[in-house]
Amino acid sequence: MSNKKIYKVIGIMSGTSMDGLDCSLIETDGINYLKIIREYSFDYNISYKKKLIKIIQKLPNSKRKKISYAKNNEALVTNKFLKLINEFIKKIKYKKKNIDLIGLSGQTIFHDPKNQCTLQLSSGKDLCKRINLPVVSNFRDKDIQLGGQGAPIGCFYHKYLIKKINMSSAILNIGGVSNITFLLNKKLIGFDIGPGNAIIDDLVYFFYKKKFDKNGKYAKEGMLIKNIYNSYKKNLFFKKKYPKSLDRNYFKSYLNKLKEYKKNDAIHTASLMTVFSIINSINFHRIKLNEIILTGGGRKNIFILDKLNEYFKEKNIKVSLIDKYGFNGDLIESQMFAYLAVRSIKKLPISIPSTTGVNHPISGGILYK
Repeated sequence: MSNKKIYKVIGIMSGTSMDGLDCSLIETDGINYLKIIREYSFDYNISYKKKLIKIIQKLPNSKRKKISYAKNNEALVTNKFLKLINEFIKKIKYKKKNIDLIGLSGQTIFHDPKNQCTLQLSSGKDLCKRINLPVVSNFRDKDIQLGGQGAPIGCFYHKYLIKKINMSSAILNIGGVSNITFLLNKKLIGFDIGPGNAIIDDLVYFFYKKKFDKNGKYAKEGMLIKNIYNSYKKNLFFKKKYPKSLDRNYFKSYLNKLKEYKKNDAIHTASLMTVFSIINSINFHRIKLNEIILTGGGRKNIFILDKLNEYFKEKNIKVSLIDKYGFNGDLIESQMFAYLAVRSIKKLPISIPSTTGVNHPISGGILYK
């Protein structure tokens, strides 16, 4: 299979925001060529999202039990993925026999690189058998085993975008967790920078039983809770140098505290916490840029976008949405896992010391066929 130059691949991604499944059918060589054929996002209903949250909340304490627990709960996600991928193929009216590969990113439920443990729900092996297509999954496992952080794992696709759009820009993904990728003297750098939508979304669901703060409406109506915000800014994570990565619930203690305050004040403060993590990532690491290109669901939050524009305008750094360049900002990560699947079967690097902290450049992923 790896002798083929260009592949037609479906990439799928269910992010830490747990709001839906993104599917992208692309044509790529995993290096310099990429053509988007068709894409679609399927929203999860509240009932399914609640099941995922419940699984995360009931995670056992020990690593061994966590791994066993994840294995016992992966069928829920595999079944959902199978149903939606088949629906996607049917929806786009594409012949299944023309699809070479599926790049599968499972549902992340736990991430602790310090103890070499990262857990995602879904089985590449089971999906391959049932959909009758080759599947590449488990992109993070080899990196973690060799001492890397296992995240962020998509920096090589971000590098492709940076080279295509602006070599002096950074790709900043505001998902459940936010991460940044940029080139420093042609060297690829990437790391997690702090919470993105996770705390905001959890608060919006807690207070309003809604999935997210549309356009930052609730945040705009709130006031800053200074003691929590100031405590958050002192968190040791922000003083760590890259490579570094985060579990979705790393900042959960702030979420629990914010639940005790007025609704919109809590959401306003959480939103400013996300803004701070972005600003801090640029300032603390002294990153020289002329543009920050936003991807992920958080780019639609007008409150966050206005705050970033307000700050970076004074620094002569433009803040743009990747949509401006012809890419759907909601689907970058599903494109990414299709691209990485091809890199995987070609044994090309998907992580390096300056992105995940792994000792040397490595490929990754497991091919089921």
